[in-house]
Amino acid sequence: MKNKIITSLLLSGLVLSYSATEVHADDTAKTKAETEFTAGDRPDPSKPEEGPKDPSPLDPDPDPEDPSKPKPLPEANNVYVTHLPDISFGSNKTNLKTTEYEALTEKRTKNQGAETFYMPHSVQVADLSGNSATTWKLSVQQDDVFKTKDSTPQKLTNSRIRIYGNTLTSTAYAASDLADKVAGVALDKSDEFGAFSTIPVASDSQDELVVLENKTEGFTLNSYTSSIFANSYLEENYDATKTPNAERYEGVKLNVPASDQSQAKAYSADLTWTLTVEP
Repeated sequence: MKNKIITSLLLSGLVLSYSATEVHADDTAKTKAETEFTAGDRPDPSKPEEGPKDPSPLDPDPDPEDPSKPKPLPEANNVYVTHLPDISFGSNKTNLKTTEYEALTEKRTKNQGAETFYMPHSVQVADLSGNSATTWKLSVQQDDVFKTKDSTPQKLTNSRIRIYGNTLTSTAYAASDLADKVAGVALDKSDEFGAFSTIPVASDSQDELVVLENKTEGFTLNSYTSSIFANSYLEENYDATKTPNAERYEGVKLNVPASDQSQAKAYSADLTWTLTVEP
């Protein structure tokens, strides 16, 4: 039973009293609180980390053509690619047999370059679409084979970049929650070097390689999703103290058949990354 309340009021010398009766506090009123959201702007890249937690921004990637400017990155419907890797396989010796050359870890910076560290290559997408129906995927293709910059270019006709490792992270979900919701690189081929996927050259009879995909409508809203090309990646293993220098690692390799007859020259190729967003 609710508490009984006895109240008295002195008015014009008269005492008006209320007998002890049960009083119910059930008179109500309503007011409104409102807010509205619009799709978010491009964020800075974040170090790939497992959520849920607030991201720690990194410095924008520099444009290889003009390091004073940020790298131009794809976006569509307020879904933003926030990091794409430049891949270097360093200097290597020619070999008599088919050989795989490991990639060098990628340089990353934060706090306006005050902290520099190296980590496995990765891609990252930020979903600020504000649309619960959004799905997206990021794919890659090599424009042409590796070749020199000579007037008569030498080509590595059959050499291909292979991805051997994959770890998915999200700032909104634990890794265990991403299964069947988000997909990374499908390591669906295998030979004496292990299980891998190949980044196809445009002239190959093969579709672009999907490296990261949100398969579930609205699942990645307001979060970063990353695919790191390494197995068992842990964010805390990579900082200025633990990884101050570039090192070779097994997640990305260049497969060079002996038949390509590599010469003591510098070779390069361009990669095209495509973001597809629905609806």
